[in-house]
Amino acid sequence: MRFQAVAVSFQPGARIRWGDGERAYAASKGQNTLQAEEAAKSDEGQAHIRNAIATRLTQAFEKSLKGELTGARPVRVEIKVKEVEIASAVQRILIGGHHRLRADVDLVDARSGAVVLAFSDQGAMAQAGQGIGGVLLDNAFLGDPIDRVIQNYATQYRNWLLRN
Repeated sequence: MRFQAVAVSFQPGARIRWGDGERAYAASKGQNTLQAEEAAKSDEGQAHIRNAIATRLTQAFEKSLKGELTGARPVRVEIKVKEVEIASAVQRILIGGHHRLRADVDLVDARSGAVVLAFSDQGAMAQAGQGIGGVLLDNAFLGDPIDRVIQNYATQYRNWLLRN
């Protein structure tokens, strides 16, 4: 199989909780942090956040698979996101939590559109520091939580795919 492309979509009603994405959207509209959650609920806000997630997923999967699938049969990866939850610093300080991503991934024959392999309803996590100290250490030493959980998911998929 030869890797050709990645397509990302979102399941209707997909649950997205990503405060940094909400704040980035609000800032792009000249709104402050206090207005971010409400601004992100708009159709435009949701599209902005989903596009940011889709771009990051596409990049992670391309990086993870490009050198691995080099055969003759062209295939594409179709990802349908079901849930993204990036635990906020406040949540992690008060009650704890980790970062999660759940999606379906189909490896599809690029010519016929037939599903070659299905990776259904799989999730990935990225650990998150708990309490004040854990949040401070995460911020100082680890990358962006959305990128970490997406990379974990792409790596998990690549490892599963190469075993099959």
